[in-house]
Amino acid sequence: MARKKDTTQKRAEEKPLIINEIVVQAPQRRVYDVGDWRTALRAADTGRVKQLYDLFDDILIDGVLSDAIEKRIDAVINSELTFQDKEGKEVEKMTALIDTSDFEILLREIIKSKFFGRSAVAMDFHVGFQVFPIAPKYIDLKNKTILRQDTDDSGFPYEGDAGLLVLGRPLDYGLLLKAVPYVIYKRGGFGDYSQWLELFGMPQRIGKYNTYDPESRKLLEQAFKMAGSAPYIIVPKETEIETKESIGGNGSSYNEFRKACNEEVLITILGQTLTTTQGEKGARSLGEVHKIVEEAKNKADIRFVQRVLNERVLPVLTHQDSSIEGGKFIFPKSAEPLSVADVVQLSDIMSIPQSFLHDKYSIPVPKEGEPIARRQSREIIVDETDPDKTDKKPKETEIIENSDKSFFRRLRDFFGAAPHDDGAVLGW
Repeated sequence: MARKKDTTQKRAEEKPLIINEIVVQAPQRRVYDVGDWRTALRAADTGRVKQLYDLFDDILIDGVLSDAIEKRIDAVINSELTFQDKEGKEVEKMTALIDTSDFEILLREIIKSKFFGRSAVAMDFHVGFQVFPIAPKYIDLKNKTILRQDTDDSGFPYEGDAGLLVLGRPLDYGLLLKAVPYVIYKRGGFGDYSQWLELFGMPQRIGKYNTYDPESRKLLEQAFKMAGSAPYIIVPKETEIETKESIGGNGSSYNEFRKACNEEVLITILGQTLTTTQGEKGARSLGEVHKIVEEAKNKADIRFVQRVLNERVLPVLTHQDSSIEGGKFIFPKSAEPLSVADVVQLSDIMSIPQSFLHDKYSIPVPKEGEPIARRQSREIIVDETDPDKTDKKPKETEIIENSDKSFFRRLRDFFGAAPHDDGAVLGW
């Protein structure tokens, strides 16, 4: 086993990183329309993906789209991830590896394959653990190669290279392909909206001059030019001016079009809208439903990342360190948050340590002799004139001190007992 590991390390030292062979080129920045999207898609179907992924890089400037993608990525990055050996115990050195910035880059590139349809990283172990992302336009899934330049037809084969992690399937261009037209439409709509505001959003100035005094016209025009950029009209005094506004002349149609495009983008990436944008009346209950939809997608992303880590990344790490063989990456299931009422109900059927509640609610443990904050003691007073209660009559005033109760019974005192027909009763 040691000889095999030494041979693998020797080959890794002899073979240069493929990331150093790639000629990185900037994406093409220009004004795109839906026709460009169709053309780029047809070119990608024939194996030339450069134009399509340059288009993806350009639309990611859109704030709504980029934020929606980050929400799904952050849900994976912020989830607790552990590595357990075959006995179910956490491995400290793997925990330290998971807590590195390069491992976070690895997680990001894995989940990005859902948006771009493909992703690749080069892993290097010469100086610790290093991860180098490879831009999607350099990945040729059809011929299973990494291109040296984004316009090449052939490149370096990645099959059999343990240091390369390549994800994706041919003819799969991810969720961004579906979001492209809505971002392009929204950009065009904003341009039209801006032009409308320039023409009709600013108040117009009307200057009238005497027809028999052409010099006054020149002076009026010069004054308007020096008075600012608002539109103006110069007409003879005898001229009549009439302005008619078209339907929807306040520009609301442009804003509705913008919102419709944003909704389509959010539905494409997140599957819903109300966890990002404001809804109408009754949106709180709908927002809770939409939150469930988003959480379902987050769980699917977490399961996908966990499978990739165990099936593709773990064998590479095992070659570097055989002591972790048999272990696996696990995203522990997060517990549902408990309210005070939930804790009170659960305390009747299970034993809950006080230390858990002190930690959960950030309440320090009281020191010996320290005053304790608690509710006022409550009294039980029985009516002496009622003959039916003479046998149940306690002392004239019976006080039950909270200090004589257990911790959980004191916690339940925060919830008053329901009144009964026969008077106030205190008991559990």
